[in-house]
Amino acid sequence: MKAAGKPIEWQQGFAKSNTTGLNMAWESAGPDDGETIFMVAGLGCQLTMWNDEFCAPLLQRGYRLVRFDNRDIGLTDQHPTSMKVNVPATFIRNKLGLHTPTNYKLDIMANDAIGLIDALDLKRPHLLGISMGGMISQIVAAKAPEKIGKLVTLMSSTNNPKLPMPTPNVLHNMFLKKPKSQKIDDVVAHVERVFTAIGSPGYPLDPLKLRERARKSYNRAYKPAGVLRQTHCVVATGSIEDYTREIKVPTCVIHGLDDPLLKKACSERIAKLVPNSQLHLIKGLGHDLPEPLAPTFAEIIHGHLS
Repeated sequence: MKAAGKPIEWQQGFAKSNTTGLNMAWESAGPDDGETIFMVAGLGCQLTMWNDEFCAPLLQRGYRLVRFDNRDIGLTDQHPTSMKVNVPATFIRNKLGLHTPTNYKLDIMANDAIGLIDALDLKRPHLLGISMGGMISQIVAAKAPEKIGKLVTLMSSTNNPKLPMPTPNVLHNMFLKKPKSQKIDDVVAHVERVFTAIGSPGYPLDPLKLRERARKSYNRAYKPAGVLRQTHCVVATGSIEDYTREIKVPTCVIHGLDDPLLKKACSERIAKLVPNSQLHLIKGLGHDLPEPLAPTFAEIIHGHLS
């Protein structure tokens, strides 16, 4: 648990997913006998995206937190083969309802997660998935409800191509404008541009803290090819609503009213398709985890899980 002024002490390890054989990096914190929250990160984000400020209020409530790197990101294995991908072209094909081959789809990433739950011998952990991680979590909940407790999606979507698109500014900064080079200063500048574009208007980012986190992420692992494959995976997968409709576990859906990347209609669609789900819309929240909202997130999540 986090004490005043001290960082959270994370236990670190590697485990092979029992379903896909992928060697996956994981970390855990909190009491061994606490209810476990299995945290699924978003597109292009390492497990450290679940920062101490977000995690501390959950640890203070006695939860055990387990976070991990998805395939192609952080310290987890990269995808073993790579076909050439064209994200803009796939985006257009997706909008037209056309199929596009891809290295892997979201259901494979869900299989990674299911296998990691088994490998770590987690007993019915609750799922907390953010953005792409929320899509993966929906698939896990549909495919393996016997392995999990409750589900929380945070600023996520059913990935239906008919849902509203991101704002032009977000599309430009996330998918069209690239870092000047792969050197750390240029990558950090790019990360700052992206998170400024998708950030919460009601809770402005601290540029110094953002750049510090970006540098730590770069130094831990920098895998631009993996980010590209993950992006292509999300776009090429298309709608996951066949899975969403199958979710029977208790579900809580959280979204920002001011999210420029995934509009609130994306989470409203999840809530519409999952019977008896709870929907929480937060004013001023964009597509990030503002530190001032950490107690609010924890209160909503704890209220659902308890």
